[in-house]
Amino acid sequence: MKKICIIGGGISGLTTAFLLKRKGFAVTVYEASAAAGGNIQTIRKDGFTIEQGPNSLLKAPRLIDLVRLLDLEKKVIAAAENANKRYILADGKLEAMGPKSFVNGYFSLGTVFSLIREPFVRSKSPENESVADFVTRRLNAEFLDKAIDPFVSGVYAGDPRNLSMRSAFPKLYEMERDFGSLIMGTLRRKVEKPDPNFPKTFSFEGGLKTLIDALAAEIGDGLHLSTPVGSIETLENGKFSVNGAEFDAVVVSTPSYVAADLIGNRDERLARLLGGVNYPQVAVVVFGVESSKIEKTLDGFGFLIPSKEKRPILGTLFHSAVFPERAPRGFQLLMTFVGGVRAGKQLDEKSDAELKTLVAAELSKIIGLRGEPDFVHIKRWKRAIPQYRVGYEEVTKACADFEKRNAGLYFCSNFYRGISMSDCVKNAFETAGEIESFLSR
Repeated sequence: MKKICIIGGGISGLTTAFLLKRKGFAVTVYEASAAAGGNIQTIRKDGFTIEQGPNSLLKAPRLIDLVRLLDLEKKVIAAAENANKRYILADGKLEAMGPKSFVNGYFSLGTVFSLIREPFVRSKSPENESVADFVTRRLNAEFLDKAIDPFVSGVYAGDPRNLSMRSAFPKLYEMERDFGSLIMGTLRRKVEKPDPNFPKTFSFEGGLKTLIDALAAEIGDGLHLSTPVGSIETLENGKFSVNGAEFDAVVVSTPSYVAADLIGNRDERLARLLGGVNYPQVAVVVFGVESSKIEKTLDGFGFLIPSKEKRPILGTLFHSAVFPERAPRGFQLLMTFVGGVRAGKQLDEKSDAELKTLVAAELSKIIGLRGEPDFVHIKRWKRAIPQYRVGYEEVTKACADFEKRNAGLYFCSNFYRGISMSDCVKNAFETAGEIESFLSR
């Protein structure tokens, strides 16, 4: 039986291991920390179910496949109907985003006209174009500031002025390349449509940890926690040695800075590129609040804040409005994000008590939070989300070239080909297929 080593027990590594085991391979997962799941960490405290990292899932074909392979469909929880409503903070007030935003004054007539003329903009994306330059070229600066900037802060905790359009949002980049227009690309592009009966936004009973626990259970004794890996050695027979064991293939499913150490003796240039990937700090400040203490009706997914508002927080999710079972009856669960690229290293200077005070003050102004929160939990991520900065294509190409030159070694992690959970799962399916094909030869 062929043996495969997966280094890293996050969603990418666990999914790859699970799929390979189903194909009949012997899998071993080495995870350096004491728990599987990587940034997916769900805890339960005082009746609240708290997501310390990713908080929900958007349906995608491979994600649905994984849920069904794990027989988890019965544990899927659909987001509340009002979860489709997303707010943006504008001049201190929450504005619901949607078609009405173009007629209620949130966007100017200039932006409305820029959308009308977008299919006729003939310019094409130059090499190494930022998200900000792409949006202002095809639309205008107002749409960048009021829509794209807060969206980027919510997805990447990043800045559209230094993120690569091609790497961070490849589908939009390809729409312009293939159809000459975002609007025409949306209308004409063939998109694989997931099962219409599956919830658009969802989680699981018990939170996203339910998915991680199911994967870990399937892998069984092959999952080794608190087991770091120092190196990957190539043996004379062409196989690999990891932690003293012999393998036919190895998958690196770690953050880029860990991957840099693992492959440094094989490719110094790639190691420098991977070690240089920026991961900004983010703190997740969770409040459990009695509903009567909040003036605003929490009737949406939450709100994001454009950088021009100059607020010390990135945004807040109304988590119990989306998944009511996450909080005891009569309470709301609020998840506020602080830090990201905007904050630089300022997060280091703030204690947990200062973060609590800062968030409480902001929520008092924005949603009318009165008094002290009844429950507080703070999770700090020293290195949160890899930034696909302008020029990131060099990293992606170097990873692909490395795989070609080093048969049997693979990358499957969120620094390579997408940061979202659905991207990670899709890439795990592809990686498992590539390994099966390689070992069959």
